[in-house]
Amino acid sequence: MQKSARFDAGIAIRVRRHVGLAAVVVAGGIVACNPQQDQQRSGQVSPVDTVAVRAAIDSLRSAYMEGVATGNYAAMGGMLAEGAVMVPPGGAQWDSMYAESELPFPPGATINIVPSEVHVAGPEWAFEYGNSTVTYTPKGASEARSLKDTYVIIFRNTGDGWKVYREVASSNLPPNAR
Repeated sequence: MQKSARFDAGIAIRVRRHVGLAAVVVAGGIVACNPQQDQQRSGQVSPVDTVAVRAAIDSLRSAYMEGVATGNYAAMGGMLAEGAVMVPPGGAQWDSMYAESELPFPPGATINIVPSEVHVAGPEWAFEYGNSTVTYTPKGASEARSLKDTYVIIFRNTGDGWKVYREVASSNLPPNAR
């Protein structure tokens, strides 16, 4: 019985050592993967003006909402970075709306975008998380329909300004947004 207890204690000590070593490796990896921190220490890169980045993102968001409302999809296309990928929400109601038009939104549609979080990750990357509501009147209907979604957008500073690089939207809303 004592041999078993010593064996178990020996395993526990080795497990703790491996967990401790793993924590050091992970922490080292996080620091190594954050070149911005190293560049700031060496003075190579100045701090990011997060107020200006957020203002640029706010401007993009407003222009997108205006583009949907006016049907100016050419202007909206200029907001996309090269190689941009956008995954729209799905489901029967969304599919019904998409069927109303060959364009991303049917004529007369509006979108209200409400960000919950905007994070500036550095001089090249930022992201936004939030909810939006698209409102449109289906063909033959007398009342408007509103569709809600949750989204994450990754913005990239392309050298020609901030642009949408990736977007994933879901018709499933988080519990606090329903």
